[in-house]
Amino acid sequence: MNDINSSRREFLRRATALSAMGAGAPMALNLACLSSAAAQTATDYKAIVCVFLDGGNDAVNTVLATDSPSWTRYSALRRQISSSIGLMPPGTARNPGAPGTNQKLGGVLPITPLTAQTGRSFALHPAMTEMRDLFLARRLAVVANVGPLIQPTTKTQFYSRSVPLPPRLQSHNDQQSIWQSFSPEGSSAGWGGRMGDITAGLNGSHRILTCISASRSAVFLAGRDTLPYQIDTDGAIQIGWDWLFGAPTATQFIEQVTTANRSHFLERDQASVFARSINTERDLRNALPDKDLVGGTTAVQYAHPVTGALSTNRLAEQLQMVARMVSAQLALGVRRQVFFVSIGGWDFHSGQNDSQANQLARVSHAMSYFDQTLKTLPTGDLSASVTTFTASDFGRTIHSNGDGTDHGWGAHHFVMGGAVKGGDIYGEFPVIGVSDKKTGYDNPDEVDRAFLPKISVDQYAATIARWFGLSDPELLSVFPNLKNFAVPAQNLGFML
Repeated sequence: MNDINSSRREFLRRATALSAMGAGAPMALNLACLSSAAAQTATDYKAIVCVFLDGGNDAVNTVLATDSPSWTRYSALRRQISSSIGLMPPGTARNPGAPGTNQKLGGVLPITPLTAQTGRSFALHPAMTEMRDLFLARRLAVVANVGPLIQPTTKTQFYSRSVPLPPRLQSHNDQQSIWQSFSPEGSSAGWGGRMGDITAGLNGSHRILTCISASRSAVFLAGRDTLPYQIDTDGAIQIGWDWLFGAPTATQFIEQVTTANRSHFLERDQASVFARSINTERDLRNALPDKDLVGGTTAVQYAHPVTGALSTNRLAEQLQMVARMVSAQLALGVRRQVFFVSIGGWDFHSGQNDSQANQLARVSHAMSYFDQTLKTLPTGDLSASVTTFTASDFGRTIHSNGDGTDHGWGAHHFVMGGAVKGGDIYGEFPVIGVSDKKTGYDNPDEVDRAFLPKISVDQYAATIARWFGLSDPELLSVFPNLKNFAVPAQNLGFML
């Protein structure tokens, strides 16, 4: 009965909002309203987790083409000198006694996708051993050359400016916002939050726990109606009392604020919000399993890829908190959740060798830890109910600037989970090399020394959102550019 009432309330709320648009309301939005209400009866649990790499990861050194023509051009661009950022070919032994070079890491790690790309072979960065193993176990997929696009764009169209292009390319803040919300910095709602708007009715009295950040504030989680809920690596964030100089005890204060009769509607609304926050924090604290049941402090330590020194992996700590939240979903009665975690420090204009290796080692360790933990939660194996994916500001330039890379555009990304058709590369892997008039080589996949994306963020995100439960009309309402891509290309096929 509660599900029916929740469905009815959600339907009426959306119908009222759409009716205000009058006859001009798009049919897709009206259908979205109807399908959204119908979706409130879903009984399964699903969550998506966005792992954002703040600063723009160099995808060229993350997933590599190793066939002879590709490796020759790669080496020419990135291994001009022994200390440059070019990685070593497959099979190269580790040489810890080679500081300042990538010989200390050993060769790149070969992977063989299930679907062959004629004449191509591939590998991952040598610091990504755990993610290589996830790929081989078919729990991880690579989505090649993803980036913001308004519509499919060719190299000729880019240079002639004959099609609309995303604004402010290569600007950190703007591209982070476009990845998360499809608008430059200043946007107020992201696609994770808009998905939350559609599915929050499934979460009953705990709809506040629909969109959750274990990291920084992110527009990705903000919806039109849904607000992000902030947690830290220890759990729910309690309301502080230190600022209340001369206040009574916390218990007395809570009672006074939340139960006292208020004559003004703003006071009543504030008391309601206060009570809801306190009750949510209490319910969450009681429902969360102890850290020791999801690996404890030992599991979130990783080894530095060069020195071998152990230290705490902040990204793994965030994902540990997400795992605890996922485990608590049964006790809390939630059915759809959107999570956000992040790791900064990817803007390697210089010093890329050691820095990127260390960052990728953290990501590799954290992703593997999270996958293993979801299989062994106190509430059972939920690894098929959670899909984790990476995102970043942009890729980097194909060529080296000598000691690093500069801002680019398209990049390769990872999707992980039990519902992912892993062990494969989705999308056409781009050609390596920079167009050169002197040699006559003209790379069809390169503009301004960066990869021209072949897959849009809309397509990438919509494929995940479809698995999450959004209908076709809802997808078109959440992802504004999806309609510009052919229907078969709106689903990239990497989800079951």
